[in-house]
Amino acid sequence: MKVDQDLKERLKIGALWVFQSYKVIMGSLLILFVPQKCEELVDNSGSTDGEYETKICSVSDNLHKTDDMFHNITLGFNFLCVGLFLITYVVELRRENWCVKHLDINHDFPDNHLDDIIDQKPELKMELKKRNNRYFKITSITSGVYMINLILSSIIIYDNYVGIQAVTSYTSYVALILLKIYNSLYISYDSLHNDKALSGYITEFSSFNVFDEDIIEENPKEEKVKKIKFEGIDNNDINVSINP
Repeated sequence: MKVDQDLKERLKIGALWVFQSYKVIMGSLLILFVPQKCEELVDNSGSTDGEYETKICSVSDNLHKTDDMFHNITLGFNFLCVGLFLITYVVELRRENWCVKHLDINHDFPDNHLDDIIDQKPELKMELKKRNNRYFKITSITSGVYMINLILSSIIIYDNYVGIQAVTSYTSYVALILLKIYNSLYISYDSLHNDKALSGYITEFSSFNVFDEDIIEENPKEEKVKKIKFEGIDNNDINVSINP
């Protein structure tokens, strides 16, 4: 069975989304997954004066610290970030699927080639701008809330510091999610302000820069893109040959 280009692009996007979802969960729920110290009451055979020993908290311990209001507020921000990232992914994937359906990636043309031809289809230009605008707004909101979440989580992790394992976990989780935020902001902002359809999943930030073949076939009477060959160019005379 022959797999068309659109299906290949969708499969690639889906695989990358699964990987990025893992990064978002670990990077948002910092106070659950970054190692922290806990104090546990030691049983002294019925003694009323129990002693506390320090241990590394489990995920369950971090989830059920009901006696710490600041911890609970920060945990709420952790889960709020997961929810906002989920909404961002929905908007992002719907935009990506729309681009796969209506546009194509052709490396024979520059990334900004779409800006040169998009005026031929005003309805596509309007829809692309709407989706780019929605993508930029939700990405900006998610980024702002994550910054608050990062500050609150960092305070708790610092107060319950357990050693180098906390530093390595914290650094790796935060670095992954900050890279995702930066990429999403760059893609959404550049696409919105330059009438582009930069892909958020296909490597090297490929841009959908030509119309999809299915779109062209739906309008066979429309003029196809013509290749213009310049011959004998000088300062006063340019001969241009166009095949109708």
